[in-house]
Amino acid sequence: MGSNGKDLRYGTTATPTEFYAKWREKDGEKELEEKVENLIATKIEKDIYKKVCLDLSGATKHHTQKIERDVTDQDRAVAALFDKARILDLAKNFILYDAGIKKVMRYQQYFAIKRILNRIDHKIPGKDGTKREGGILWHTQGSGKSLTMVMFIKALIEDPKIVNPRVLIVTDRKDLDRQIKGTFENAGLKKEVKQAKNKRNLLSLIEKKDLSVITTLIHKFKIADGDSIPFEDLDNNIFVLIDEGSANFDMNKIIPNACYIAFTGTPLLKKEKSRQKFGSFIDKYTIDDALTDGIILPLIYEGRYVDLRQDKKEVDRQWDRITEDLPEAHKYQLQQEVEKKIIANNPNRISEIAYDIEKHYLARFKDTGLKAQIVAPSKYSAVLFEKYFRENGKIQTALVISDENGLIDDKDEHKKEVDEYLKNIKEKYQSLKKYEESVIDSFKYNEDGVEILIVVDKLLTGFDAPRNTVLYLAKELRDHNLLQAIARVNRLFDNFSLPKTAGYIIDYSENAQNIRTAMQLFGNYDENDVKGALIDVRDKVKELEDSYGNLHDIFRGVKDDDEAYLEYLGDEQLRKEFYDGLRKFLTTFNECMNLQDFAREFPNVDVYRKELKKFMELRKIASVRYAERIDFGRYKQALTKIMDENIKAEEAELLTREITITDKEAFEKVIEEMGSDKSKADAITAQTKRTIIENATKDPEFYNKFSKQVSALIEAMRLGKIADIEALKEARRINAEMIDKKDESIPDILIDKAGADIIYRNIKSEFDALGVSDDKYAEIISQLYMVVCENAIVDWWKNMEHKRRMKEAIDDYLYDGVKVEMGIELTHEKMEDIIDTVMDLIQNNHATFSL
Repeated sequence: MGSNGKDLRYGTTATPTEFYAKWREKDGEKELEEKVENLIATKIEKDIYKKVCLDLSGATKHHTQKIERDVTDQDRAVAALFDKARILDLAKNFILYDAGIKKVMRYQQYFAIKRILNRIDHKIPGKDGTKREGGILWHTQGSGKSLTMVMFIKALIEDPKIVNPRVLIVTDRKDLDRQIKGTFENAGLKKEVKQAKNKRNLLSLIEKKDLSVITTLIHKFKIADGDSIPFEDLDNNIFVLIDEGSANFDMNKIIPNACYIAFTGTPLLKKEKSRQKFGSFIDKYTIDDALTDGIILPLIYEGRYVDLRQDKKEVDRQWDRITEDLPEAHKYQLQQEVEKKIIANNPNRISEIAYDIEKHYLARFKDTGLKAQIVAPSKYSAVLFEKYFRENGKIQTALVISDENGLIDDKDEHKKEVDEYLKNIKEKYQSLKKYEESVIDSFKYNEDGVEILIVVDKLLTGFDAPRNTVLYLAKELRDHNLLQAIARVNRLFDNFSLPKTAGYIIDYSENAQNIRTAMQLFGNYDENDVKGALIDVRDKVKELEDSYGNLHDIFRGVKDDDEAYLEYLGDEQLRKEFYDGLRKFLTTFNECMNLQDFAREFPNVDVYRKELKKFMELRKIASVRYAERIDFGRYKQALTKIMDENIKAEEAELLTREITITDKEAFEKVIEEMGSDKSKADAITAQTKRTIIENATKDPEFYNKFSKQVSALIEAMRLGKIADIEALKEARRINAEMIDKKDESIPDILIDKAGADIIYRNIKSEFDALGVSDDKYAEIISQLYMVVCENAIVDWWKNMEHKRRMKEAIDDYLYDGVKVEMGIELTHEKMEDIIDTVMDLIQNNHATFSL
C-alpha cells in the first residue's frame, strides 16, 4: 500500500510504480460512505491511540484525533481494502502469477468477477431443463480483460456449487486464439489448456466432456448446410467465454444449455444490436473510468492531409478508351466502385505520407524506446510503405500482413507486388508465422529492435505492446475497428529515456469525425439503449417468416422451375422487387442465426437456409442474363494503372493542432474548425455527385446538365479560381436547384403536371431535329402526358400486359395525333425510339406516373 493522506494505491511485491492501482467501491458505495463517516467520528480508545503514537516514533508529537473532517479517497480505500473479509478474499481468491509475475486484481476486475458469479447463479429456461444466465462484460481496452477471464475460471473451479465446470474460450482470429491460450497457460490454472486443432478435434473434446480449458476459433462451430447435428450436450455447467463478442450460434445446437458470457472492450454499436444477443450488461468499465483511475493514458489526435492533383485530360482520355464498350450505367457503377480505394492506395500519396511519418518519428521518438504502428489502406500500400523505409534506412520497420490466397492475375500489378514480397519473406524466415513472431518480439521487447510495425488489419485487436506510442492512420476506420486500433497506443509504459505520457493518433485519412462518433459510445453508453435492443427471439422469427413469405409471394402463380423464374424476372421492376425482398430475407435470416436461442426455437432453419441459397443463385444468374452485372476485373486493373500514373501528391500539411481526444469540448472545436467553407463545399458537391449517379437513369438530360456544372465547380475550386466561400455558395445553389429540380426552360403549360418536365427534356432533341416549334412541342408533350396518365393504373409497371397497352396508347397518339393531325413527319424508326425513351422514363419514375 502507498498513501499520501488523501489518496491510496495498492499493488503486490515488485509491482512497478505506474501499475499501483486505486480502489473504488462499485457495490455498496452508500454503505461504505456511512461506515467511513462513523469510523472518523468514533474516537480511538486512549490506550490504543497512545500505542499507535509510540509506534510512529514521535512523528505524532502534539497530534490529536480529528473526528470532524471530510472523507478522503484514502479513507474509503482503507475501509474497503482492510475489511477483514475483503482482504482475506483478495489474498485467497484474487491473486495469481502471470508467467511468474505476482498480480492482484484491480477493483473493476474484482467486482466484475463477483457480478458474473452472481449472474450465473440465476437459472433461466433451457432445453429440457434450465441453463445459467449469461451476459456482457464491457471493460475498455487496457483494463485486463484476459486476466479477468482467467480469474473468473479460477473462481469457477473453486466454487463448491458448480460441479466439474467446462470452459470454452472463443475468438475470431488466430493470433488472438494463440494469445489467449498463452495467457491461460501462464496463469497456472488447475486445468490444462487445449487449443482445438480443427472442427473435428473441437467436437471430440466437447463430446468426451473434456475438463480442460478449450480455446477455439468461432468458425470451428460452423455446421454446413444439410449437415445433421453430430450430438447434443445438455450440460448446464458449460461456460462459453466469447472474446470481443465473436458470435456463431451454431454452437447453440450442440451445447444448448451452455452459459454465454461476452467480453468486449467496446460497447455494442447501434448497427450490431440485432446481432450480439448475449443478454444484458453484467458490468461496465469505460474509457472514462480507466482514465480517471490512471490505468490508461490519454490519446492525443493530430490531423494531417495530403492533397492530390490529377492530369485530368489524360485520365479522361484513358478512361474513355477502356470503357468505350460499357453502357453509361455500368460506367457509373465502375467509377463508384473503385475510385476511392484507388486514390487511397495511390503510390504518390503513400510516398508523401511515408516521408511525413519518417520526419515526425525521427524528430519525436527515434532512439527513445517508444514505438509506432502504421495502418495502411491495403496490402499493396503496406508494401510500398515498407519499401520506402527500407530504402531510406533511417527507421527499422517491419510489415505484418496476411498471406495472399489463390491465383494472382498476371495483369494485377498490385497483387503481384504483394505476392513477391511475401515470397521473399517466406524464403528468408521459412514461414510467415515465424517471421511475424520474430518481428513482434523485437517490437515489444527489444528497445533497439523494430521501431515501426506496418499493418492493414492484423495487430489492431488484442495486440498489447506497451511501448507502442504512435498510431499513424493512413486508412479510414470506423466504429469498433477504429476503437480497437486507437487503443493500441494508450497502455502505460515505464520508459527510461523519454516518459510515455500519452498515446498519439496521427491521422492522414480524415478520421476525426469517426473518432468523435466512436468515442461518444466508447466513453459513455446508455444502458437502457442496449436493454431496448435485446430482441425477443419470437418477434425476430415472426419477422423472418414474413420476409420468407413475401419473397415467395413474388413468384405466386409461376411454375416452380428455375427457367420459369428467370423468364418471369425479365421484367425490370419485378426484378427490383425480387432483389429487395431477397435482401430483406437475407438480412433477417443472418440476424436470426446470431440470436442465441434461434436454432433451438426454430425448426425450419435448414429449409430456410436451402431456400436462401436457391434464391441467391437465382439472383446471380438473373443479374448476368439481364446484363446488370459485369466482370469489372480487367477494367479495375486498367483504371488503377491510369490513376497511379496520372495522380500526383502534394506534401503533407497539418490540419489540426494536437488535441486530447477525451477533452470533448476542445475536440469538438477542432472538428468545427476543420469544417471550413471549402470542406463543406466539398461535402455538398460529393453528395450532389452521388445524387446524380443514383438518379441519372430517371432523367438523363436534367442530371447530365448538373454533372457538368459540378465538374466545373470542383475544377475551379482545385485551381483556386474562386474563393472558398464563393465555392460554398455555388455548391449550395447547385444542390438546391438539383433537389428542387429547378428548370426555367419548362413551359407554363407543363409546370403543374408532375413528371411532364421529365418527358419534355428527354425527347426534345427528337422534335427539334424535325423543326417543331417550342409552342407546338409543349402542346405535344401536354397531350402525351395525358395519354400516359389515363393509362397509369395501380402497379402498371409490374404488369407486362398493361405495359404493352401503355406502349400501344403512346404509339396511337404519336401516329394519329402527331403524324396525321399535326402533319409532323415521324418515321416508324423515330416513333419507336420516342416510345422506348418515354417508356424507360415513366418506368424509372413510376412513383410519379401512378394512381
